[in-house]
Amino acid sequence: MRIAIDCRYIGMSGIGRVCEGLLGALDFSAHSFFLIGKGEKLKKYHATVVENDTDPYSVAGLRSFPKELNRTCDVLLIPNFLIPFGVKLPVYTIMHDLAFLDVKETTRGFTDKLIKKTLLKRCMKRSKRIACVSRFTLERCEHYYGRLAKKCFVNYNGISEEVFSYANAHECAQKEDRIVFVGNVKPHKGLTTLLSAFSKLGGQTVLRIIGEKDNFLTGLKLDESAYRNVIFTGRLGDEELFSEIARAKYLVLPSKYEGFGLPPLEALVLGTQPIVSDIPVFREVYEGLPVKYFGSEEELISLLREPPQKIDAKREIMERYSYQKQARALLERIEGIL
Repeated sequence: MRIAIDCRYIGMSGIGRVCEGLLGALDFSAHSFFLIGKGEKLKKYHATVVENDTDPYSVAGLRSFPKELNRTCDVLLIPNFLIPFGVKLPVYTIMHDLAFLDVKETTRGFTDKLIKKTLLKRCMKRSKRIACVSRFTLERCEHYYGRLAKKCFVNYNGISEEVFSYANAHECAQKEDRIVFVGNVKPHKGLTTLLSAFSKLGGQTVLRIIGEKDNFLTGLKLDESAYRNVIFTGRLGDEELFSEIARAKYLVLPSKYEGFGLPPLEALVLGTQPIVSDIPVFREVYEGLPVKYFGSEEELISLLREPPQKIDAKREIMERYSYQKQARALLERIEGIL
C-alpha cells in the first residue's frame, strides 16, 4: 500500500510532536510511505520525501497539495483537520479538539470562526475515518456533527520513546524548588489562573513557563507581582524540555479546555507530580494515575504548598499510551477500508 502523510507540522508544538511520534512508530518496510514536508526534517525516515515547506495553516498551504500523489498513492493521512484542496485520495485525519467551536477566545472574530468552522465540517464530510485523541473529543464531534461522527473512533495519543529513555537514564534527577508549565500560551490554557495563584504563593519558588511569550502578556490584567520569579524559557528541544520537567517538583496544566493534554503524562514518566484543572478530559486521560486536580485558584494554591509525592507510573503509562498503539490503530482502519 502507498500511504502519503502530511508531515508539514513537524517542528510545531502539539500536533508536530504527535506527527513525529507516529513516524517513529511506523514500520516503513510494511508499506510505501510518501512524506510531505521539509526534506531535512524527514531524511532520517526510510520513505520517499515530497518536498513542501508551506505552512499547513496558511492559504498557500491549503492550496499546495502535490497533485502527483493523487496518481501515486492509495491514501492520505493528515495529523490534523486541515485537508488541502485538490486531494482526490481517501483521507484519514486526526481530530485533536474542537476548541474553535467550544472556546470563543480561539478565534479572531466572526470571519475567522466561520473559516475554521467551514474547514472543520469539510474534514468531517471528506474524511473516511477520523481518529479522535480522546472520548471527550469524539463526544464533541457527536454534539456538533451528529451522523457524520459515526466515522470517528477513539485513538489516544502516545508517549515518545525519547521520554522513557531520558527517564531511565536520569532516574535520580535532583528536584528543585520550581514549578513548570509546558505548552502554548493561548487564553484557554489557563495561564492567568496559574500566574495569579503563583503570585500569592510567596517564598522563593520559581515558575518556568516553557513556551512562547509573544501575544500572552499583552492586556493581561494582573499585578506586576504576578511575574516575580517567573521565567519564560521560550521553546526548548526535547533534551532541555525533559530536564526542565524532571527537575521540577510540580508540572501544572491549568487548562480550561483540552482535547488530550500530553505534558502531565510526560511529567509522570519523568517522576514529577502533575497538578491539572478538574475538567472532563483530564479525568478521562489520567484516570487511576497519581495526578492532583484543582477546581479553583484557592485549591491550586493549597496544592502548590503541599510537598509533592513520589511518582512511579512509567510501566502503567507505557501500557496505556504508546505511539505504536496509535499508529497500529490508524493502519488497521486504513487497511480495512482499502
